[in-house]
Amino acid sequence: MKFVVDLEKRHCTCNVFDIDNIPCIHAIAAAKHIKRDENRFVDASHLTETWAKAYAESIHPGGELSTCTYPENIDELSCPPPATKNKSGRPPTKRKRSVGEFGVPGSKSQSHKCSRCGT
Repeated sequence: MKFVVDLEKRHCTCNVFDIDNIPCIHAIAAAKHIKRDENRFVDASHLTETWAKAYAESIHPGGELSTCTYPENIDELSCPPPATKNKSGRPPTKRKRSVGEFGVPGSKSQSHKCSRCGT
């Protein structure tokens, strides 16, 4: 299957680039083919500088703690965790791969051969 990539419009027909605003594997291959840095096509909202600016200011609570009022029975109140059900069947032993991952790292694919003729 072939995908069409437009790096200037940040679009790929697989739609991963459009949704995540992070270059998909096809966009990375296209950027490397024209000898451009693939990190240049990452959206600004995903950059470290943007996150640093967002959290640069300290967050201060509003008001003094001594002036806050609390209910008298606050010691008796509880917030239990939500009830959960154990799933039936054997639990999975390996993590599930995300959509963008291909193959199992560290393993090599082997071609199968006929035991009679060797093809």
